[in-house]
This record gives sequence, structure tokens and C-alpha cells, in this order.
Amino acid sequence: MKRVVLDTNVTISAFFWKGHPRTVYDLVREGKVTLLSSLKIEAELIRALSYSRFGLISVEILPIVNDMRKYASFIEVKSKVDVIKEDITDNIFLECALDGKADYIISGDHHLLDAVSFEGIQIVKARDFLVKEGFI
Repeated sequence: MKRVVLDTNVTISAFFWKGHPRTVYDLVREGKVTLLSSLKIEAELIRALSYSRFGLISVEILPIVNDMRKYASFIEVKSKVDVIKEDITDNIFLECALDGKADYIISGDHHLLDAVSFEGIQIVKARDFLVKEGFI
């Protein structure tokens, strides 16, 4: 089973809109893909969901976080990576992927996508993951 790390933008897209990110997350829920996460990734998700553009309050954020917790395998991240210079917070996804032995990082963020791969881990958009793995 493929092991993936989802960038925050993909996770948020999966919860709020239909499309390829939701299809990926549905595969996680169905047990066809293993989702890897970390405490830093969870904190980043909470921070992003708190943006005013989403209009969410704490009690609305908690079910999203709890859903992710239900399906994710949490990785104790020990690695420290400083590869993405333009947005250093993106390095948390590389760290989790590295220590969790991920096959993919799925992102919509050009800072990550521009890297193409990291330590043998492919960095792709949700649609590209689905195509490469034969889900669509």
C-alpha cells in the first residue's frame, strides 16, 4: 500500500471541495492508501483552518482534525530538513515523508512541486498521484 503525506492545501481541499484531493482522501478512508502525518503537520492544518477566509470557529475545526487523526499514521519525526528555502514551513512535509518512508508527497504548492522529488519520494499533484497509481 502506498504511503503518502498530504500537504495542508490538499487536506483542506479534500474536506471543502470535490475533486482529486477528495478522491485521494477517500482512498485513505477506504484503507487503500496510508496517510502519514506528524504533530507539526497537524498544527499547520489547525493554523490554516483558522484563517478568516474559511470562517471556521474552533468547534468546527476539531471534527476535521479528529477525522485526520482517525485515519493518519502519526510519525515521530526526528529528521530536520532545510531544503525548501522560499517557505520553510513546507519542510515539515519533507521531514514526515522521510521518517515515515513515504512514497509520495501530494501537494498543490509550487514550492514543493518544483522540487519534483526528495530522497526518492515523488512530489506530485493529487491528480498525478491518482493517474500514476491507476486510480483514474
